[in-house]
Amino acid sequence: MSVIKVAVKWQKSLFESVEIDTSQPPSLFKMQLFSLTGVPPERQKILVKGGMLKDESDWSKLKVKDGQRLMMMGTAGPLPPSSSNGGGGGGGDQEMKDATNGNSGDRKLDHKDASSPASAQTSVVPCGLTNLGNTCYMNATMQCLRSIDELKSAVKAYNVANAIDTSSALLAEAKSLFTKMDLASSSVLSAKGGGRGGGGGFDDDAFDAEEEGDDGMYEERSVAPSQFLTILRMKFPQFAQKGAGGMYMQQDAEECYSQILQAFREKLDNESRDDQGKVIHELFGIELETKLVCEESKEEVKEHQKVMTFKCNISKEVNHLHDGFRLSLCEDREKHSPQLNRMALYKGVSRITKLPKYLSVQLVRFLYRRDTQQKAKILRRVGFPLQMLDVFEFCSDELKKKLEVRRDVWQKKEDAKVEQLKQLKSSGNSNGKRTHSEATAAEAEGGDGGGPVPLDLDLDGEVAEAIGHTGFYDLHAIVTHKGRIADSGHYVGWVKTKDQWVEFDDDSVYPVLEEDIQKLDGGGDWHMAYLCIYKARLA
Repeated sequence: MSVIKVAVKWQKSLFESVEIDTSQPPSLFKMQLFSLTGVPPERQKILVKGGMLKDESDWSKLKVKDGQRLMMMGTAGPLPPSSSNGGGGGGGDQEMKDATNGNSGDRKLDHKDASSPASAQTSVVPCGLTNLGNTCYMNATMQCLRSIDELKSAVKAYNVANAIDTSSALLAEAKSLFTKMDLASSSVLSAKGGGRGGGGGFDDDAFDAEEEGDDGMYEERSVAPSQFLTILRMKFPQFAQKGAGGMYMQQDAEECYSQILQAFREKLDNESRDDQGKVIHELFGIELETKLVCEESKEEVKEHQKVMTFKCNISKEVNHLHDGFRLSLCEDREKHSPQLNRMALYKGVSRITKLPKYLSVQLVRFLYRRDTQQKAKILRRVGFPLQMLDVFEFCSDELKKKLEVRRDVWQKKEDAKVEQLKQLKSSGNSNGKRTHSEATAAEAEGGDGGGPVPLDLDLDGEVAEAIGHTGFYDLHAIVTHKGRIADSGHYVGWVKTKDQWVEFDDDSVYPVLEEDIQKLDGGGDWHMAYLCIYKARLA
């Protein structure tokens, strides 16, 4: 019998000198951890070299060393029911994390087993952000913003030499923070798409780089955004509010998101001399035209505005994002009527005249209750698509005409890809193996986890004339909120990196399944989508 002793890190706890009998199957080791943590073996995700520890794994091939620190993920308590009914209210960041990791009765996410053949590949082991005391709202926001490559490039290219005002200082600190996070992330990717069991996910070497330090112990990859937080509170004093005990209060993640983008816009856009250099407006800017008609005099007024978030209002009739969009784009407003020379009721309908590359959708879940004098949360389930969000019906007639041309071109390209793939399959090798051309066509269709690869198709020059927005968007990132009121609870960021969804819970970073993202639509006390960032499908 060969016995080695390891340390096991689970959540905030560290269990020293846990014995592994290498002559026994790993299931016995999992039962030991069950007695220590209360996490059932079915839920345990134990990171070892080569992937997740399985019941049938061979200890001799895993090369677990005496004194090594292993990390385990999993939720204590009985297996959760299939229903999503939960109870309980708000609390601070740590309280909500304890509820998430404990037996709260909410819907639980099954963290991704990277050995699954369906797992996708990521380019880095992402870096977390340290919670500095009710700062999960900022951490979730910054993870989502950092995931937008065009924004990160613009921030990192900013000249910080003239950081003499708070907006410049905030942009400079964002540049510094993104740089530190890039350095802290392990950018070791298997060129062959190796991953665990050939399935992808976080790469073996990347996990090893994060898992073991010079002493063979696990090192958490997390950055403390202290300086950025300091400047953020200087620029926007509302984020420096303190509660009764002198602790900094929880804040609204959407407000943080909008304020940070506004500060970036002040420097990146306003200092640009041409429209092409207005990075924030091009990436996030939405232009709306509102047509107001007086109920009595029938006089019409048109207004134009620029916003960076598209509202999804929620009522008892709203079941999907589209329902909330329709609700938010209609309004009743009292306004002075020149013809009547008094205040009158106007009916207004807004339409989009300019689409951004990244559409930021806020699900308006918080409303102020006078009886409790707090922002209460609307828990209603609101569905949102992971692919192909279509905003065509909410666009102006002029924009629709442009979109129709581009959508037609885009559809022809998609049809051509499918047709070419069919032809390649029908003329495949007799032994059933795919040719290189077939593999390329499969990747172009989005198969094999390789993502879309554009094909060289001749569409009579239509593509060159119709490059731009189609009105279709795919989900790129989410900020979720768990809790009953806005001034407490816990925020988490979820980002799609390559074809892999990743959960950013402050300094804890996990790969998750696509089906886990679909569970964030609300209807209980589990995390629910509050801010969705969609990326445009361009023709």
